[in-house]
Amino acid sequence: MQITLKLLPPYRKPGETGEIPLELADEPLNLKELAQYLTREKPEILGFELVDRQGTLTAEFMVNGKPVPLDYIPSGGDVITVIPYICGG
Repeated sequence: MQITLKLLPPYRKPGETGEIPLELADEPLNLKELAQYLTREKPEILGFELVDRQGTLTAEFMVNGKPVPLDYIPSGGDVITVIPYICGG
């Protein structure tokens, strides 16, 4: 199954468009599991980890332009946008 990741800064590496086609195994992953998989198995495509050392997600996700819960299981052709949490002090 193929999806497209749209990575926003800081997840997008400098000089890259941030749109990455990604082939996933047939085993369904929800968005939280996908974030863990990408951080663990595909760190070369990320400019920043999606899951920190404590196991906390560092981003939200939209699928095909709409907010979805973390238990959403992507379908072939989905465009998954990775949006950083914004915080400050």
